[in-house]
Amino acid sequence: MSYIKTIVCVANSRKFTGRCVAGREWDGRSAGAWCRPVSGRDRGELTAERWYARTWRDPRLLDLIEVALMNPYPSGSQTENHLIDPKVRWKFKGRVTPLCLLPAPDHPTGPLWVNGESTTGGLNDRVPVGVAEKQPCSLVLVQPDRVIIHVGTEGTQLGQARRRVRGLFSLAGHD
Repeated sequence: MSYIKTIVCVANSRKFTGRCVAGREWDGRSAGAWCRPVSGRDRGELTAERWYARTWRDPRLLDLIEVALMNPYPSGSQTENHLIDPKVRWKFKGRVTPLCLLPAPDHPTGPLWVNGESTTGGLNDRVPVGVAEKQPCSLVLVQPDRVIIHVGTEGTQLGQARRRVRGLFSLAGHD
């Protein structure tokens, strides 16, 4: 037996051969608990057959999405996962304004994750799987103290030049 949740979309990213969509439950006035709809595929990625009836477009940030879910489906630190009902297409229910989410940020008192692991182009932007699996949750919405956005080209020395957008931010005294 499936159940329905309406979420405000705050994340939509590529994931392997599909997408990863996540949001906060929406009661008509305010944001609640986190919800990440996942498929029964090995890695949980979503495919286009779930997108909105009639339009078939990807969910966009701040869309209100009505999604039918089968049951909670946690995986490691991804306690917010819910298995989608594969028989029911998602419904677009409107949009919210960014102002509606002003009271929604989480307020961590320490770093979001263990700092110290970095990719070649970033700073504290890598979390080892073993560390990630011990985190109490995998989604947070934050209002950083400071943000710097950098757009640049990476990988030129390897012949794989790609434009990258990176954000450097400070939160609760941690970069």
